[in-house]
Amino acid sequence: MTPNSIKVDLALYNDYVETSLTFVGITKEGILELRFKLNEYEVDVKDQDEMQAAVIKLTNDSKDRYHILVIPGMYGGVTPEARNKEMFQNKNYSNHKSISIVVRNLPQRILGKFYYQFKKHKPTFPFQLFATEELALNWINENK
Repeated sequence: MTPNSIKVDLALYNDYVETSLTFVGITKEGILELRFKLNEYEVDVKDQDEMQAAVIKLTNDSKDRYHILVIPGMYGGVTPEARNKEMFQNKNYSNHKSISIVVRNLPQRILGKFYYQFKKHKPTFPFQLFATEELALNWINENK
């Protein structure tokens, strides 16, 4: 394990797929989780495609609907090409119940909210940013 790595407890999952940047899994609570393996990274279109392939595999081609929880590393970034890709318009994400993203530091959370306000194609389901995983899980449980 490198200093940039994040320890991931794989016992959290009933099933999971490992990508180059994430573990994508169905938790024992029935949540579709995308948990990053590194604290510092940059997501590109190839990485997005890997994550989407994992979502397709785990969700029966997105026929099974889940609340999605995204837990990024501390210093993640996204390339301009990946930012411009309309992930939420993709059928692999648009059929789900909600998406919550844990953004631990305040500047990233402010940027995330600002970026979301100007996003052309917003998700058709509830979307929220949270400071902690606990707050995100509480929100998901309240919306089940």
